Amino acid sequence: MKTTTAGLTDTGLKRDGNEDSFATEESIGVFVVADGMGGHQAGEIASNVAVKVVLRNVRDWINKDISEDDIYDFPDSTLSKRGNYINSGIKLANRVIYEMSQVFTEYKGMGTTIVVLSVMGDSVIAANVGDSRIYLVREGSIEPLSKDHNMVAEQLEMGLITSEEAEVSPLRHVLTRNLGSVAEVEADVFEIEPRNNDRFLLCTDGLTDLVSDEKILEIVKGGEDPEQICKQLVSEANDGGGNDNITVSLVMIDAMENKQKGLTNKVTSFFKNNKH
Repeated sequence: MKTTTAGLTDTGLKRDGNEDSFATEESIGVFVVADGMGGHQAGEIASNVAVKVVLRNVRDWINKDISEDDIYDFPDSTLSKRGNYINSGIKLANRVIYEMSQVFTEYKGMGTTIVVLSVMGDSVIAANVGDSRIYLVREGSIEPLSKDHNMVAEQLEMGLITSEEAEVSPLRHVLTRNLGSVAEVEADVFEIEPRNNDRFLLCTDGLTDLVSDEKILEIVKGGEDPEQICKQLVSEANDGGGNDNITVSLVMIDAMENKQKGLTNKVTSFFKNNKH
C-alpha cells in the first residue's frame, strides 16, 4: 500500500492568530488535527499539546509493542491493539490539558477538539472528540468517519430540529465534548478496511462551516496532488468568508489490492445514521 499525504493550516481572514494544530507521522501512519479554544493563546497551546501528546505516546507504544494493559487507562475490548493506542493517546492528551487548565490561571477554560487517523495495510482507524471531522471519499461519494459532539448534532439525533435549522443554529458551535473540560473523556473510534483510491480528509470547522460536503467531494476527487487539493480547500473556505482558522490534512491510498468486502456493518450503520 502506498500513501500520499499533505496538510495545510491557514489563519483565515477574520482571526488574528491560529489556534489550529496538525501533524503527520508517516513512519507509523498516524495523522492528527486539532482545533483549540481559550483566550490569550491558550487554545493554540491546547491544540498543540493534544497533537504532541497523542503522537509521542502512540509512536512510543507502537515502536515498543506495548501491551494494551500497560497503556494509559483501561483498554477497550471492542478495539484492536492500534485502536486502543489511539483511544488511550486521546484520553491521555485530555488529562494533560485538563491538569494544565487547573494549575495555570492563564490556561483556565482552555480546550481543543481532535481527530486522529491511523492507516495500516489492512485497516484504518478514525477517532474524534469535538466537531472537527474526518471524511472518507470513496468511489465518488463522501461519508463521515467522525461524529460531531455539539448541541446541534444532539438535537438532530433526537429529531428536535431539521437539517436546515441546524445549519443556522446559534448552538452549532457549542461543544458537548472536547479535550480539557473534564478529567475523563470518551472518544468515538471506528475501524474500517481500506480500499484502493480511498481518500481521507481531516479538517477543522473553519472548512466545514463554509464549504459544503458536496463541494469538498468535488475538490478532493478532482485532483491527484494532495498538496494542491489542500490549497484548493483552504482557498474555497477563504472565498466563503474565512471566518475561522482552517486546517486540512489529506491522506490518499494507492497501490493496494481492491477488496470486494464492503465496509463493516458497524461503520455502514454509522454512515446511515450520522449524515452531516
